[in-house]
Amino acid sequence: MKENMLDWTIKEIVTKYPETLDVFSNNGFEIFAKEEVLNELGAVLKLRTALHSKKIGTEPFLHLLAEKIADAANYNTLLSSVVDNNSGKFNFVAQIPCGLKVPLERELHRVLQEIQGDSEDPINYYTGACCNDLLRLNDWIPHFTHIDEVPDLILSKGYHFFNKNFAERFIKPGYFRMPATQVPNKQLADLEIIDKNGDFQVVSTTTTIMVVDKTRLGDLPMPKRWGDLLRPEYEHKVMLNSYGPSFSDVVLLNIYKEYGEEGVEALGRAIYGGGHAAEMIKGMSSSKPGLPPIYIMADFFARTISSSDNIEIVWPEDGALAMPLFYLVKADKAEKMKVLLDFLHSTEFGQLCADARFPSLHPEITNKLPEGAKLKWLGWDFVMEHDIDALVEHLNTVCTDSFQGKSKSAQAYACTSGNNSGCSSDNEKLKAHSM
Repeated sequence: MKENMLDWTIKEIVTKYPETLDVFSNNGFEIFAKEEVLNELGAVLKLRTALHSKKIGTEPFLHLLAEKIADAANYNTLLSSVVDNNSGKFNFVAQIPCGLKVPLERELHRVLQEIQGDSEDPINYYTGACCNDLLRLNDWIPHFTHIDEVPDLILSKGYHFFNKNFAERFIKPGYFRMPATQVPNKQLADLEIIDKNGDFQVVSTTTTIMVVDKTRLGDLPMPKRWGDLLRPEYEHKVMLNSYGPSFSDVVLLNIYKEYGEEGVEALGRAIYGGGHAAEMIKGMSSSKPGLPPIYIMADFFARTISSSDNIEIVWPEDGALAMPLFYLVKADKAEKMKVLLDFLHSTEFGQLCADARFPSLHPEITNKLPEGAKLKWLGWDFVMEHDIDALVEHLNTVCTDSFQGKSKSAQAYACTSGNNSGCSSDNEKLKAHSM
């Protein structure tokens, strides 16, 4: 589909897949939201030409289209299956990170079809991208009141399932507790990302890094650590990955843990703007003046950027920011889900993650990590001691206010330029600002 779709006109794509109009509108082609433009210009303009005119990489854009199309088709088909067998619920929901969704979804469907063929008890399932979840499961997580409302098996990333209400009602009582027998991948052994309580079964992790346009950086020093971005010389020099009105929670939480709320304010002043990685890649290939030199995105997207002497991928010295990809399975449903669980712990699944640059925890997999690369994650103690959803919402407000020049701090926080290692940690202030 990828090769053929490049030679389709914009109208042909949108007519066959109406859901893709959102992808065009959110990535520089807002003009096609107007019906007359779509019918006239869109009827003759091929996708390849449109992307070339805006210097947008074909692979990231085709990836977004494929995800949107698959999500819509999958949702409609599977929602119908729930209605047909009168179960009224999904047994299995997978919220898959962008970049991993297409290859993983293909394999999950294969495994699920095998299960369906061998069982009289169907498994209703939904798979979708974390950033484009048509079920909007994250909106419902805090409001579940009974364990029967929760899917039997959930594959996800992020911190929505650490919501205080969900944790108190379902995690702490042990509904998802399994024997802690996991052996970590030796490359990730120091990360301590395995949940020793046995509730969250971590199978992989995301990695967030920096990409620097050396031409736009000019005489500024190359950032080497996350704390470097909080220095005053980097104000309005950073493009941060964001989702709708919210900045990246993994970045906000790590900055907060290390440097306190003042660090989050400093990050807000460093931000030039936010957007999806595809938008950032488009910006890097643009000759438009005034764009920032530093871009924060997932390693997967960074590796799709066309090779260029002026682009440098920076794996921070203090570690790429890691967020666990995990599953939750109800203990009393684990036997029914055994084939799926075996797949999630297989070398096949581990290699699939590693090939997409999502480091696998499988002990037999060699992950594609730079030599000596570190990963940085919040830790289970931090995650379980905080109401993460409330904290992320608060930090987004702090960061956005600072970004918009509304910071209420009596004294602006900035790291001193003379500190060669960037900002110093502020763990004592972290305690004062904990929620």
